[in-house]
Amino acid sequence: MTTKLRVLVADDEPMARATLHKLLLADGEVGLVRLCEHADEAEAALHTMEFDLLFLDVQMPGRDGIALLEAMPRERRPVVVFTTAFERYALRAFEEEAADYLLKP
Repeated sequence: MTTKLRVLVADDEPMARATLHKLLLADGEVGLVRLCEHADEAEAALHTMEFDLLFLDVQMPGRDGIALLEAMPRERRPVVVFTTAFERYALRAFEEEAADYLLKP
């Protein structure tokens, strides 16, 4: 029996969330996708459920994605893929042990 991935997407852009949601649901290894619009909502979701993978936007209203990660103990973090339109945050993302850095068009 294969365990399906539980994925959290945190991005303030509706189109980015919808696109990731569609792509993830098409993947047979993904069982659950939860969508959040900002870091505080994502933090609440991370406290209520354990996720395997987090797609995290860097720039969001209020607290940014990097600040969200900094507030989480490393041992409790899911695998993180940053999603952003800006190259300039890549080094900082990898300092936070991001698995990947996806540049949005």
